[in-house]
Amino acid sequence: MPNNITDIKQRYYTVLLLFAIVVIAATLRSPITSVGPLIPFFREELEASNSMIGLVNTLPLLAFGVFSPFVPKLSGKFGMERTLLMAMVLLSLGVFSRSLGDIALLLFGTLLVGIAIAVGNVLMPGLIKSTFPYRVGLMTGLYSVSMNLFGALASGVSVPIASIPPLDWRYAMQIWGVLSLMAVVVLLMRLPAIRSSGKKVFAEVKGQPPTALFKSKIAWAVTLFMGLQSFIPYSLFTWLPDILVTKGFNESEAGWLVAFFQVGLIPANFLVPIMAARMNGQRFIACVSGLLFFFGLLGVWLTSSNVIIAFLMLTGVGAGTTFSLAMMFFVLRTSTVSESSQLSSMAQSIGYIVAALGPFLLGSVAEWTNSWTVPLLILMLVALCIAALGTIAGTNQKIMFEAKKEATTSE
Repeated sequence: MPNNITDIKQRYYTVLLLFAIVVIAATLRSPITSVGPLIPFFREELEASNSMIGLVNTLPLLAFGVFSPFVPKLSGKFGMERTLLMAMVLLSLGVFSRSLGDIALLLFGTLLVGIAIAVGNVLMPGLIKSTFPYRVGLMTGLYSVSMNLFGALASGVSVPIASIPPLDWRYAMQIWGVLSLMAVVVLLMRLPAIRSSGKKVFAEVKGQPPTALFKSKIAWAVTLFMGLQSFIPYSLFTWLPDILVTKGFNESEAGWLVAFFQVGLIPANFLVPIMAARMNGQRFIACVSGLLFFFGLLGVWLTSSNVIIAFLMLTGVGAGTTFSLAMMFFVLRTSTVSESSQLSSMAQSIGYIVAALGPFLLGSVAEWTNSWTVPLLILMLVALCIAALGTIAGTNQKIMFEAKKEATTSE
């Protein structure tokens, strides 16, 4: 009987952990993807320029970059799930507060959102590797699908919610805080298991990643692959609705078309991690992912009819493939949970600073040229760079954190 009770408790807490991973993943994109379709609603009310609007989606990326290096240290002190719990509380505050006032409060709340999401971005791959070591591909796929499914939903329904007469764009932004509150509840329910285990993953991580990591060609390829694959989606989350409006679609149609872009991510999010985990090397699929991005964006640039849906979904498949590979590279190019977190910290801190240039740069260029042609050409160039970096990041080697040279295992 005692064993049965213990088994039931373990299953209960395992189910809660699975639910926590799904719900936390759902909070990592939806607070950001809900903003782009709402820009026409609040740009005039808040009297904001394109550059200022670009900053709304640039701030989270800057927060990802600046705060990511500190996440492993926090996790080492408080434990992974306690750190995630604090992040979900902060995320709830950020989502609910950012639409309560003027542009200054919007930016402040957005900064809180960015800091909170940075914690989830860094810790989730390590949490999956440490708790489901034999199901990394499957769990990474589940995590990615949840994140992008709710991201797509946020893009699609934000405008309809804002258009309901008693409501407005502020309610459409705030509603996504419900997901982070759900994550808080689930993590609180897991506290007894967290306390009883006494386990603090990442406790051995000491500050910044070791110097050897910064000397690794593969680590830099993973980092830049991570940054550039984020550069494109976050730029599109911000400006794709405006791009589509200039092509003749209305605001509601543009919101749903952005959702179609994100729907394209979902099958890739689920299948690619499982495929990548079974491959000896990922060079080919990583290169192809960049080319999918390129041809999808080329079609978006040249098309103004409903055929654009196909090209948006192709772009989404590229985005889903590159994102899933980036998450898997943290695991596949390292040997331990600690090393995975260090590579994740490096890649996300530097990578997201690179990605942060996207929304602000593209908005400024579009304002300067009075056209979206040059911004789309920039995105296509970035896609080709992703394809090239993927051939290096996908090499079948483990990064050596102590030794001077990387392992010489051939692909």
